[in-house]
Amino acid sequence: MGPGERYLTRADLETVIRRAAEIEEQRGGDFSEISENDVLRIAGEVGLAEENVRYALAEHYAGAGGGNLLSERGWVSKLYGPGLVKANRRVRESAEGIQARLEHHFRERQSLQLVRRVRWGSLWEPEAGVVASVMRSVDFFGRGYELAKKAKAVEIGVVPLDEDSCYVTLIADLAGRRAEWFWGVGVGVGGGLSVAATGAAYAADLILAGGLGSLAILSSSMLLARAGYRSGATKMSLVLNGILDRLEHDEPLEPPRASWRDLLG
Repeated sequence: MGPGERYLTRADLETVIRRAAEIEEQRGGDFSEISENDVLRIAGEVGLAEENVRYALAEHYAGAGGGNLLSERGWVSKLYGPGLVKANRRVRESAEGIQARLEHHFRERQSLQLVRRVRWGSLWEPEAGVVASVMRSVDFFGRGYELAKKAKAVEIGVVPLDEDSCYVTLIADLAGRRAEWFWGVGVGVGGGLSVAATGAAYAADLILAGGLGSLAILSSSMLLARAGYRSGATKMSLVLNGILDRLEHDEPLEPPRASWRDLLG
């Protein structure tokens, strides 16, 4: 350390860079983009490991990609939780190999069909048609078809970290399932019972008590619906992470099939 030379911590560096970018924008600077190679070079100059920077870039690209295909919207998410369930993992295999394995599994084993493809991912929806619907309902092979049955859409994101590893993101859109809980149980059942309670109270000339009871019924049904949806979202998270577990350990993506006794029981 030279005489009079000052040093910054990593936290200080982050604060200074963020503030400098704000000042640049306020003063009308023309800085708009920076190449990935420049990011790696600058990071190396401040002592950051290239592997960690590539991982951070992959997370950024995965997040940006998810926003392009599936995005969170609607005020119901504030009451009931996100409609998108996400799982991500670093997998030590080439991005091309992982993308091919996932797409084959979705197409051949999960009754999903390709809707759109982007640079680092693809979007899938439940396969349409009577045959596909019957296969999912009967499920002779015990595959479960959890993605096709529960999710409106499923996104695959695979961002390369290097030649032999990648950052994998799976996103399931459960907004439709959340709406079923909200409007079916929360509003439908709760609202119906509330109206019935209000009518009974009005007939008995207990208007105030009826109003409070109706409010309690509606609130309880909303809480029940929220708990039901969140339980389903937790199960979907387990499904997505199970797929990533099998990818990470280089196992077949299709889980062990249920026995005939379990299927018929």
